[in-house]
Amino acid sequence: MRTITLPSRLTPATLIPFSIEFNCIPESPENCLDFRNLGHVEPFGMLFLSALIRQFARKGRENFGRDFKLLAKNFSDNEYASWMGFFKSFGLNHGNEPGQAPGSGTYIPLTRLVVSRIRTEAREEYVHHGEIIEKESERISGVLTRYSNCQVAETLTYAIREIFRNVVEHGNASHIWYAAQYWPTKHRVEIAILDEGIGLFQSLKKNPRLNIHDNKQATFMALQPGISGVPKEKRKRSDGDWVNSGYGLYMTSSLSQIGGSFYICSGDTAIELVSDESSFIDCRYDGVAIRMVLDTGRIRALSEVLDELRKKGEGIAARLGNLDTELTASKMSRMLIKNI
Repeated sequence: MRTITLPSRLTPATLIPFSIEFNCIPESPENCLDFRNLGHVEPFGMLFLSALIRQFARKGRENFGRDFKLLAKNFSDNEYASWMGFFKSFGLNHGNEPGQAPGSGTYIPLTRLVVSRIRTEAREEYVHHGEIIEKESERISGVLTRYSNCQVAETLTYAIREIFRNVVEHGNASHIWYAAQYWPTKHRVEIAILDEGIGLFQSLKKNPRLNIHDNKQATFMALQPGISGVPKEKRKRSDGDWVNSGYGLYMTSSLSQIGGSFYICSGDTAIELVSDESSFIDCRYDGVAIRMVLDTGRIRALSEVLDELRKKGEGIAARLGNLDTELTASKMSRMLIKNI
């Protein structure tokens, strides 16, 4: 049986490089995950490693069928990861189920949203799916902040909503996974969201007006304003204010850079944004994984910040000169429903 020793720290700095190592492990029908070194864990790290393990197991079952075995050892000592639903999120029968822990003013456990249920609820209520996503985003931000800090809650709602929308509208994913942690005394909040859908490259390739050749280019372009996998002529007029204008990831990543950071991973490429600096990192992930860290002490009124980002983004979009660039952000990319 092959033993796979997992990292001691579940952070982007350790897990993004580990994703390459994990995917290069020679195929074997019998494998054992060894958690003996596991210590420091974070929301993104738990979500990301869990997804890597699920993807590893899926490939193993495809290659070996019923002969494939994936066991685990030395995992029982990490009570926080157990409480957050980490182990059961990839099928190990230990700790809480994802979403089982009640959540509080400091954390949201690993939680799974079913995309088809979002669409079904929207049809049943005769509303756009964006409204269902916004309600869920508002609930998440409210739990994290105990509904006590309006500016922080509004910013979190906006950021979560825009990323959820990207998954529902572009990711071809069956589920959205998320988790979060808030440290009020440190003025720091971390939100992690991922899917295991088609990834940014395949999503943007749907737009014939975009000349994109690889994951690195796709990941970079996805963060630019006005870039979408949906061509202008195919954007639904019935979506009204919810029409996709390709500003969601640009606005969200820009919010994170105000004293925080932003990671996005898709395919063989990850991008780290900190302040005004960015860097590419090699990785291996099927889908899109995002980590946002916000400095809550530097959050101003959301409408004011988004207006500044919108104007900046529309200037960038104009300078890009791309035929499919949307020069004006849609109304919903500029505000929350209750601000209208």
